[in-house]
Amino acid sequence: MKKCCPGFPIAFIIVFAVGTFLYYQYSFNSISKIYFNQDSFYQEKNGEISLFEPMSEKYQLCFYSSYMPKWKEFLEGKIEQNESILALDMYQLGQNDFKEIIDLKVSSGLMLKLIHEFDIRTFPQCFLIKQNQENLMLYERVKNNGIYKLLNFKSI
Repeated sequence: MKKCCPGFPIAFIIVFAVGTFLYYQYSFNSISKIYFNQDSFYQEKNGEISLFEPMSEKYQLCFYSSYMPKWKEFLEGKIEQNESILALDMYQLGQNDFKEIIDLKVSSGLMLKLIHEFDIRTFPQCFLIKQNQENLMLYERVKNNGIYKLLNFKSI
């Protein structure tokens, strides 16, 4: 007796394996995470540098360059959204005088990690990060990967 489709089980297994890999790849890479207890973020208050400890449930994380024109106007425009702003200057030189904006200083290694994590290609950019309810020192942002949102219907 002749088999109908001898290659079907192998093709099904390959398609299933590739689909599973893609699902998990997008699922785990679709959330940007910042661990404030593992990475060192510093802030300057009254001329003293101290370790930053998050106190709010959500922040606007803004990446900018102090060498670009009108960077202060960009950060001022973000104040109106009623969220605290964490400002990260690429050159670590920017200073502002607004109480709603927290200037953060990080190491160059952590800056590169954040640029990769948030997939930053142009400046300035801001992202809304929210506190994880299980780990209060973990802040997350859902990336705009369509497959993750389509399959899981999640938003943070």
